[in-house]
Amino acid sequence: MSLFDKLKKASKGVVDAGAKTMLKTDIVLLDREIKTRKQGFGIEIYDLMEELEANDSLSVTEKEAKIRALFDGARKDIAVIQAKKECKREEILVLEAEHDSDLVASIPPSSGAVLTNTHPAESK
Repeated sequence: MSLFDKLKKASKGVVDAGAKTMLKTDIVLLDREIKTRKQGFGIEIYDLMEELEANDSLSVTEKEAKIRALFDGARKDIAVIQAKKECKREEILVLEAEHDSDLVASIPPSSGAVLTNTHPAESK
């Protein structure tokens, strides 16, 4: 393996580590986004419940429908964010699998013999 190949392989490892760290950061930010959405839902539902309690013109079924609509909207938003998180996790697994396959390819055989593609007479 030439010096250039070694540098190229080392730089790929650094780039992959950086990408993996960035993906983990993205996951943390997505977790924060989920928490923020849930907190927003709490505020929205409280305001709606307060409004519905004061409004006697709506039936119980209509009130439940409004609450359900608010919940369904929040659940949909959170599901979208969860899907983004899952994509980030899969990207991390792909990077780890690529890294692991590179390690396996560079491990010498267990017999201790080094295998080459050159003719034995050329290696003298």
